[in-house]
Amino acid sequence: MGGTYFDDEQEINPQGLAILRKVLANLFRGEAGDLDADEKLSLAKELVALFKSGFRSEEELNALVKRSPLLTDENG
Repeated sequence: MGGTYFDDEQEINPQGLAILRKVLANLFRGEAGDLDADEKLSLAKELVALFKSGFRSEEELNALVKRSPLLTDENG
């Protein structure tokens, strides 16, 4: 792999996609389970943006996405 920055046109390889799917599946079973469909889509977009900005490990992605305002701003 090249550098640590990837633009929006860069494809995500199968290994990267597997990591993203695993992180999302864990979130949707846990903290993000009560989110509506639009909020889940926003969370998925945040996760992909983190991945494309250079965060590649499951641990990094889990830690960073859990800081999302969608998960930390409890309104009920």
